[in-house]
Amino acid sequence: MTMSRPSRSPDPAAPEPSRSPPSADAPLPDETQAWVSRALAGDQQAAAELVRRHHEDVARVLWRFARQPADLDDLVQETFLRALRGLRSWRSERPFVHWLRRIAANTGRDFYRRHAVRQRWQADLPRTPDESTPLVEAIDPRPDPAAAAAADEVKGLLARLPPDDAALLTLHYLEGWGLHDIASAYGWTHTATKLRAWRARARLRALYDSPDSAT
Repeated sequence: MTMSRPSRSPDPAAPEPSRSPPSADAPLPDETQAWVSRALAGDQQAAAELVRRHHEDVARVLWRFARQPADLDDLVQETFLRALRGLRSWRSERPFVHWLRRIAANTGRDFYRRHAVRQRWQADLPRTPDESTPLVEAIDPRPDPAAAAAADEVKGLLARLPPDDAALLTLHYLEGWGLHDIASAYGWTHTATKLRAWRARARLRALYDSPDSAT
């Protein structure tokens, strides 16, 4: 079945989208510092509390990369494993949730790379995550069908791009990250990130305009 196509590609001259606000359940900085200190000392309950408090924040980033609920669960788990193993690298002057979001962004990019998504999805546009999944319901309890269909097609086109391009556009246009934040997460300069974004948009436009994208 032919899916509805987005009305137009992102305008390169348009202002960068604003970042998503932090979760209302986000802990206070001093609480986070205490939990991190306890987790570093081997307190498993403190580690579990860090995961519980930030689970939704991490999932909000990663569901843009995931094709199915199972992928989302795996990516969230992998992100927290990476975070807990590298907990000593967090610095208290930086918001803990921002540090976690950077790890999630790199986990998502690695997912694109590992699974060569652009080849695996080329003939099969991704479906909307199962709304009965509790994690997905917590993120988007009542998705609009038309918007979900458009998002599915965009994901399908992104999957055909090089992994770094797909990750950049996923974070910038689907998750609302600024180019400065993406540059910081991936270790790129801001100038290089702007150039990458321009090239990635051009590749996405070429895919969108190709006859194969309409089937």
